[in-house]
Amino acid sequence: MAQAERITTAIRELMSRGRPPKSTNPVRLAHIELVAALAGNVPHPIYADVDSEDLNGRADHLEKAFVALHVYLAAIIADTAHNIPGGTLDRRYLDNLFRDLSADALGVIRNAAEEMREHENWRAS
Repeated sequence: MAQAERITTAIRELMSRGRPPKSTNPVRLAHIELVAALAGNVPHPIYADVDSEDLNGRADHLEKAFVALHVYLAAIIADTAHNIPGGTLDRRYLDNLFRDLSADALGVIRNAAEEMREHENWRAS
């Protein structure tokens, strides 16, 4: 519980600064930016009477989270590749995996929202 309170306090502190502090370490900076981006992108709850706009809002939230995570992963992967002898880390492959995952996840939610919107329109007519 105390650890969760420290994390919450750290996130609030980052949010109150407006911009993340400058850092010379790109991985640390990417981490700070990820935490700040996630803290500033709080998901809205979805209730039992969910509608298509709720799902679209959730997809929008998730898309922002994926963008922030992608920037962070790119920094981590680049730093890791730089430090692996022989440079055997296939960054393009990992980047494509992430893009596929995020596109699939967003597609499922957006498709569900579209189906729900069509159902809502059908019921209204």
